[in-house]
Amino acid sequence: MVAGFEVRASGSGGRARLLEDLSHSHGLLTTPLPGTVLALGAAVLAVVVVRRARRSRGGRGSLVAGLAGLVGLGVLSAAAYVNAYAGYLPTFAALEEAVGLRQTSGPAAEPPAAHTAPEAATDAPGSGPSRTTGTVTQVEVPAPTLGIRDGTTYVYTPPGYDPSAARRYPVIYLIPGSPGTPADWFRAGRVDRVMDALVAAHAVRPAIVVAVNTGAGALGDTESLDVVGGPKVESYYTTVVVPYVDAHYRTVPDRRDRVIGGMSSGGFGALNVGLRHLELYSTILAFEPYGDPGRENLRRLLGGDARRFRENSPNPYIRTMAFPLPVNVFLDVGGAAGREVHEVRALADALSQRGQQVEFRIEPGARHTWNEAVVGLPYALSFAAAHLP
Repeated sequence: MVAGFEVRASGSGGRARLLEDLSHSHGLLTTPLPGTVLALGAAVLAVVVVRRARRSRGGRGSLVAGLAGLVGLGVLSAAAYVNAYAGYLPTFAALEEAVGLRQTSGPAAEPPAAHTAPEAATDAPGSGPSRTTGTVTQVEVPAPTLGIRDGTTYVYTPPGYDPSAARRYPVIYLIPGSPGTPADWFRAGRVDRVMDALVAAHAVRPAIVVAVNTGAGALGDTESLDVVGGPKVESYYTTVVVPYVDAHYRTVPDRRDRVIGGMSSGGFGALNVGLRHLELYSTILAFEPYGDPGRENLRRLLGGDARRFRENSPNPYIRTMAFPLPVNVFLDVGGAAGREVHEVRALADALSQRGQQVEFRIEPGARHTWNEAVVGLPYALSFAAAHLP
């Protein structure tokens, strides 16, 4: 067992079974059970409150307390059902992290020391520590000149990673949705646990995973754009984050070993930034992406500049792109997401017609939620691994 997932035999059949297992490994809090239990508790409490109200004339304090408890259980029940639908907090550990009782990772006291001259890029085993799970750390990568003041970034290093060894690793950059934070990829997406299981089964090549900051805070939205009069997020990803990671971690500093991915607005961001920077990324993983930043963001994020809007809208510009370098694109969407399925299919068709390698998946019954991204994530990581050198 690795992080709660059963690792089966490698090989094509074993890999397919493992991917299927991982795609259905949801936590208890993403089922209706907690909400149902809370709703039943509220119903029982309601009966008790009504009976006490009929029998008691002077127990006003206990009645108020009972009513308060009833309201509280009702709110918790509704929240549990919403969470089961969205999949944002799949486990009790994720809930503890969200309310501050547990950290997603140990905050780094200082950034890892930058290394200088890169050795030959290699995937040969080094003499790193023996462990079966990766490590998630938190680093600060701010860029005040670009309007990014909170640079909180989460970095997963795979089992056996040793900063002093010769081995180097590809990097997968992940963008959260909005509202959201980089920690979502570990709380809701559980990408570290999925990577651990895939690496242990030799289904993917060990890789570093970097969950990046969108410059919008927990509740804002930048669509990963260089916002007019705001944070320059695209420039932050490409001119700050990538150089920082290459300087401080044992990466293979080559586009063929870089992957960019995201979900929802982060899926749009990964697709748009990846296509606009083929010199940096060779593979794109987009969950629930859009074909443009959204007309409502034309003025809010792009100052009403229609030219910038077109330049950041993959849906039209893919059809005329030159593609000086090839790109591999994984597109994933929920089958119950309605019109969104047709929009993502159109993106897949346009990329295929331009000669690019595309995998398009529809997750049956899934909607535009983290539950959808969790189902598709193992397949996306497998797709990325298949296209690494």
